[in-house]
Amino acid sequence: MLIFFNACSSMGDVERLDDLYYKNENLKDSYNYVKKYAKDDFLWAFQSGILAYQIGDFKASMEYFNISETFFEAHREEIFLTSGFKTIASILVSEAMFEYYGNLYEAVFINYYKALNAMMSGDYATSRVEFNRANDRQRRSKDFFAERINQVKNAIEDSTTTYSQEMREANREQAYNSMNSIYAQKYRNLDKFRAYDGFVNPIVSYLSGIFFLTQNDFNKANDLLKESYAISTKDEILLDLDILEKRKSKRNKDFYTWIIIEDGRSPKKYEIRFDVPLYLLNSNVFYFGIALPNLDSGKSYNNRYSISTSINNVESVFNGFELANMEALVANEFNIELPYIIAKSIISASYKAYLQYFLSEQFGFLGGFAGAIFSATSTNADIRNARILPLRFIAIRIKNANDVFYIFGDKKMLYHFTIDEKCTTLCLNKDNIIYLRVLQNGIISSLTHSIGENK
Repeated sequence: MLIFFNACSSMGDVERLDDLYYKNENLKDSYNYVKKYAKDDFLWAFQSGILAYQIGDFKASMEYFNISETFFEAHREEIFLTSGFKTIASILVSEAMFEYYGNLYEAVFINYYKALNAMMSGDYATSRVEFNRANDRQRRSKDFFAERINQVKNAIEDSTTTYSQEMREANREQAYNSMNSIYAQKYRNLDKFRAYDGFVNPIVSYLSGIFFLTQNDFNKANDLLKESYAISTKDEILLDLDILEKRKSKRNKDFYTWIIIEDGRSPKKYEIRFDVPLYLLNSNVFYFGIALPNLDSGKSYNNRYSISTSINNVESVFNGFELANMEALVANEFNIELPYIIAKSIISASYKAYLQYFLSEQFGFLGGFAGAIFSATSTNADIRNARILPLRFIAIRIKNANDVFYIFGDKKMLYHFTIDEKCTTLCLNKDNIIYLRVLQNGIISSLTHSIGENK
């Protein structure tokens, strides 16, 4: 119990971060808050990396992402080598008592943002490496999930074999049966999520492809853009492929600006709790509760994004297109692990029920009541995940022209930039990247880069 409560108290407050970032829309305060915990935990190091990137502190961002990647890789090695004490203990008590090591989609974003950090700094060699690593990581998703699920399955089998008699005492089979209706009732919303094929995030493939296009690595750019198109089915990507073919054949000397917009709040986990009626259990069991994680749907702040300008006194409008939606990506991983999360929760509750039964037999009412208190206080769902990722990734591409451009979210003007020979905001004779983060009241972060020579 001491370990359990100490682990919980040492973590930062995710609800506090939600208030700072989404309610107050204060980027600096959010960053100062999360970095206090960054050296000791994957989640806070990861979020510190994102916030440092949004502020434009690319060096610090790389350092925090390196910390989070170290945590993630250490966990992968641990999964590969042994199931060990941790998985058994997480079944007996709670997953939340241990460090959070991240989901695969979060690990992919580590390399994605590291690539953006390097690109914005003009270090294209490092950017190339990190884009390659991001795409390679998500293509190896099947191996990752096989390792993680195998660890949990082995721990469950070991637990069930070792404590089969205790399971019968706690009427585990009846508890399992009661879960069928709970699963159908509580998780019906997961059916609406559209799965991305192979857990490949199309924004990662797309922006990687655009980067390699600007570096004249046409074969790699072609493969990545086609991958993004196959997953997202967005016809706008075909125009990027057309630009690629023209550049490859030296028929296109035009330059372009790509705008990437992060909109909204990604799905977050929350806890659902329920009690199995006590008449299903032994009369010496006072409490039988189960806590499970569930997902909300995230939140979007603008439905439509567009850019308007008046080139040669002729008004032009360029519409954005949604490349990726985190609702599907988060739910994909959640769906894979959910059966094992439920199984672990049932076994955990059954152990705790048996503990009450045993203490009641040995020490009477007070013993059983003490066991019930432990059961209630240690029954918690692990609801940790990154809170500051967006819900949607929007892309807009424009052909460079000597003019001022205005970005609109729905009908509200959010941002403007100038493309000219003086590179006032961006350069007329170079390819450009604009990266924006949009919250409820507008732009919270804007980063721009004209792609030049490799440093």
